[in-house]
Amino acid sequence: MKILSAIFLLAGLAPASVTAGDDISRTAQLPPIDAGAILSQIQNSQNHFPTPPLTTLDMCVFFEFKNNKCLFKCQSGAILTEPAVKPDFSAGEPAGACATHILRPITQTVFTNKAMTSTQLRDLLEDSNPEIRKAAVKSAKKQILNSYINEQVLEIFRNANERADVRVEAARTLSYASSYYKVPDAFVELLKYGTQPRELRIMTYKALFGAAAVNSRYSDFLADAVKYNEKDRDARRAAIWALFSSAQNSRPQELLTDLVKYGNEEENTRIEAIVSLYGAVGNSRVRELLVDLAKNANERKPVRLAAIKALSGAADSSAQRLIDDMIRSERDPELRAAAIEAASPDLADLKVYFHLGYKLENGGYISPIERE
Repeated sequence: MKILSAIFLLAGLAPASVTAGDDISRTAQLPPIDAGAILSQIQNSQNHFPTPPLTTLDMCVFFEFKNNKCLFKCQSGAILTEPAVKPDFSAGEPAGACATHILRPITQTVFTNKAMTSTQLRDLLEDSNPEIRKAAVKSAKKQILNSYINEQVLEIFRNANERADVRVEAARTLSYASSYYKVPDAFVELLKYGTQPRELRIMTYKALFGAAAVNSRYSDFLADAVKYNEKDRDARRAAIWALFSSAQNSRPQELLTDLVKYGNEEENTRIEAIVSLYGAVGNSRVRELLVDLAKNANERKPVRLAAIKALSGAADSSAQRLIDDMIRSERDPELRAAAIEAASPDLADLKVYFHLGYKLENGGYISPIERE
């Protein structure tokens, strides 16, 4: 899909080396850090840790005592044999030699998913039960580029008589088909006209992130919503969220930096803008703004913490020096701890905090919208 290959073209920031001053000891020198390398690692590297086996709990109920053994019949169909246990009356244990039931962890067999046919899915999308339709919409991601499935999910998304949470899931699923312009066009139409459920508007703004990454028409729409049109606070922040994919482009970047720079915005709005600027920390204007925020003692601490975290991706000597200075001499323990984390960032944490998509070991892709 075009959306998946284009979303993180913003990750191509060049790494740079860092030369520490003579007054900094070798052990205090920080390794080069840069958002491009981090984003590339998150997007393209496979997880080298072994995937833990899937486990579940199997309930086994006692049904027979035989040859001093307790026999249990399990939900999985297994028959479990356990030795009878002499009760400890001093501990208040019952006199019975066998428990009434036990729970045991079992490893689920890894299996290959049997693909639902498009005919089956189309029938489920038209089911009379909204819970079934919702489950079908969630399952439609793998087939959302099928024109028939796409049209049905679009119809659910547009249908004002459909239950709101089903429409929210439709927006999420349709975000995987942003390369079809009729999909982001439907998003824009819903956001521009008529009164829609608040939670649907929020998800629809976020679902535009893929289209905004490859087409300035949609990033401009999001920018206009943030700057002029959207009056709901949380929906406006959702539009800021979606601009992360186009933060390297001049207009979204300028808007986001202005939101952060000028103190008339709410704290959480400024932090959301900092998060969306993460992929643009290779730009000197963005980097200098984050450095100024991080070291400004008069700035609100949550904003400073967000700026420090974003600087974990800045391959620049000024950012490196600031982080090193904060590690050595910052008096506030929370800010100092943030600097330590920024010096050696946890990729798993960055994925969540900066709402980044990433690839799975099996080649699958986890879109950032799945955590929203």
